[in-house]
Order: sequence, then structure tokens, then C-alpha cells
Amino acid sequence: MKFSQKLLTDIGVTVLAMIEQNIAQGVDVHGQKFAYSEKPFYRPYDPQIVKKLGGKSGKGKFYEIVKSKSTGKLGMIILGGYKQYKQKVNPQAANDFLTFSGKMLRNLKIIKAENNQVIIGFTDPIQAQKAFWLNISGAGRSRKLWKFLGLRKEQWEQLKKRYGLQITAEMSKLLLDNVKQTGAKP
Repeated sequence: MKFSQKLLTDIGVTVLAMIEQNIAQGVDVHGQKFAYSEKPFYRPYDPQIVKKLGGKSGKGKFYEIVKSKSTGKLGMIILGGYKQYKQKVNPQAANDFLTFSGKMLRNLKIIKAENNQVIIGFTDPIQAQKAFWLNISGAGRSRKLWKFLGLRKEQWEQLKKRYGLQITAEMSKLLLDNVKQTGAKP
């Protein structure tokens, strides 16, 4: 028994829209609000970032430049955490969760809609790796999870309501066709 490609694709498109809706609302698969950290964090030194944070060298209002004792490499402590970092470095996306460049979420697609399954994923391995860090292994030193790949309970219920009759109708048609082909009596 196989469901139609159209039904599977419609379900996949709806699931993608629901995931995007959750992200736009700033909530994870459990309905919990996303929040960027306000704890200081380390990042490799980048003169472009120093410029965007409004400083020159040494210590600025939003950062402190540090030097590794073991390697001699420069790094930066972002004093206001990722929340402040994102506001300063990428202000147009400061209030958009899980978006810095937008590449990862633009790469989230229906990979396959056949054989009674819909597979949603990433075609770019770099974007897939970012999603892995956020959803499974955790991001940053604190290993914070940002579970955005999935649906909330009420969204599963919405899917059942929206597609339940179509699934039942397709199953009935497939069963009836099978009965006709085998010559069995319904």
C-alpha cells in the first residue's frame, strides 16, 4: 500500500511550515521559549568582529582580547554573551532565533517523499552539522540544545485533523483496488 506522492509532499510542506512557524515564534518542540545566553563566552580573535563591537584593541565595552599562554593566539571574550554579540554583529537578525546568515534554515527541505515516508533534512553537510549541534549534541561550551527539528503535540494533532481523512480515503482506495485486482469479494 502506497500513499500518493502529492499527499506525502503536502504533508512535508506543512511540516516545514510548522517548523518555520515555531522558529518565528521563538519556541522549541516542547513549546519552551528560546533565549540567547547573556554569559560571557570565548571566540577566536577576528578584527572584523572587534570593529563591529566598536573597539580597537585590548578591551572594549563589549569584549576583551585575550592571548593563549600555550599557543600565543589571540581570542576574544564577549562580555555580554551571545545575545549582545548578535545584537552588535548582526543587528538585522538580533531578534530572529536560529538565524545568523539564514543558510541553515534555507537549506531545510523535503529530501524524499515516497514509499510512505517523508524525509525532511539538509542537502548541505555544513548546514546539517549546524542542525546536529543545535538539536542533538548541544551548542557552545554549555552544550545548550535548541530543539527546533520536530513538532509540538498540538501540531501533530493539527496534522491528524488536516490529513486524517485524506489518508483514510487513500487507504480505502488502495484496499479496494487491491481487492479488485485479486478478485476477492469486499
